[in-house]
Amino acid sequence: MWRPITAVAGKELREIVRDRRSLGSALFYAAWGPCVMAIALAAIARNRAGDTSLTLTVQGHTSAPALMSFLRERSVTIVPHETAAQRVRAHERPVALVVAADYPNAFEQARPARVTVVYDASWSESGSQAARVRTLLTEYGRRVGDTRLILRGVSPAAATPLRVDDQDLSTSASRAAMALATLPIFVLLATFIGGMGVASDLTAGERERNSLEALLLNPVSRAAIIGGKWLATTTVALVTLLLTLGVSIAVLRHPRIQSIDLPVGLSPADAAAMWWVLVPLALCASALQVLVALRTRSYKEAQTQLSLLVFLPMVPGFLFAFSAIAQDSWLRWLPVTGHQLLLSDVLRGVLVAGADVVAVTVATVATTAFALWYATTLLGRENIVRRTGG
Repeated sequence: MWRPITAVAGKELREIVRDRRSLGSALFYAAWGPCVMAIALAAIARNRAGDTSLTLTVQGHTSAPALMSFLRERSVTIVPHETAAQRVRAHERPVALVVAADYPNAFEQARPARVTVVYDASWSESGSQAARVRTLLTEYGRRVGDTRLILRGVSPAAATPLRVDDQDLSTSASRAAMALATLPIFVLLATFIGGMGVASDLTAGERERNSLEALLLNPVSRAAIIGGKWLATTTVALVTLLLTLGVSIAVLRHPRIQSIDLPVGLSPADAAAMWWVLVPLALCASALQVLVALRTRSYKEAQTQLSLLVFLPMVPGFLFAFSAIAQDSWLRWLPVTGHQLLLSDVLRGVLVAGADVVAVTVATVATTAFALWYATTLLGRENIVRRTGG
C-alpha cells in the first residue's frame, strides 16, 4: 500500500519543485511570520531602552526650579521651550510639560500647583513617555506632601491609612511567554499556510490541466492517489514549519531583541518540542486542504476556500493570546485549540501533561483519517473528476 502512495508523492513533489510559485509562496511565510513578530519585539525593546533617559520639553521651567532639579535627578533632560504644546502637535517631541503661570504663588501658599502633561494619545511613544512623566510628578508630589506634614509635626504615615504591597508570582519563563504571545499563532499558521498553495495545485490545478483524469487511468488505487497527494502536501507543510521555527530561533537571538529584560529567546530544545507537538496538526491540515480543494470547481475557488480555512487556527490563537476566552481543560483535547495551549505551555516552561498530548493527538489523527477517507470517496465521483460540480 505504501509503495504506490510514495510513488504518487514522489511524482507530486517533483512537480512542486518545478512549480516555483506554489513552493515559493509556502516558504515565504517561514520568514514572514517570525520577522513580523521580531519587528513587534524590537519596538518593545526600543521602548524599554527609552526608560533609562527621557528628554522633556518644558514651558515655564523657571517657575518650578525645585521640580526641574528633581526631574534632572531622575535622568530627565529638560529642554526649555515657550510653545511646548506646538512641538508635540507637530510630532517633534512625544511629550511636554507646561508649568502654570501661578505655580510659584500656589506652591508657596501650600495650594495645589498646576502643571499640564501634553501628549498625543494616538502616538504610542507619546503615551508611554507621558505615563512615565506622570509617575515622576506623582513621586515629586508625594515627597513635597511628606515634607509639609513633617514641618507641621504630623507623621506622613498618619496620612497614609493603607499600605499596598505587590507580590508578583510570575516567573521569567512566564513573562517571556507573555511577550511571545503571538509566536504560537505564527507557528500554527505555518502548518496551514505551508501546504495551502500545494494542495490547491495538486487537486483543482490538476483538473484544470486535465492531468488528474490521466492519473486515474494508471493502475493505482484512488486511496493511494489521495495518500500521495496528502503526503506531498504534508512534506511541504513540515518543511515550512521547520523553517519557521529555525527563523524564529535566529531572529529572537538578535542583539536588539535580547536587550529586553525578558528571556525571549527560543531554545532549540523548545523548538524541537513545538515541532513534535505540531507534526500531527500538519498531517491533519494537509488532509483537510486536499479535501476542501478537491470539492471546489476551479483552482481560483480552491485558493479562496483554503484561504478561509486559515482562519481555523487564527481566530482561537488570537483569543488565547489576549486572554479573551477561558482555557478550559476540554479545549486541550481538540485539534488547533489543544495545540495552541500546548505551545503556550512549552514557551512558559510548564511541564506538558502526557494525557493532554495523547488526547489531542488521537483527536487530530481521527480527523485526518476521516478527511482522507472522504477525499478518497469524492475522487470516485465523476462530477468531481470532470469539474461538473461539487
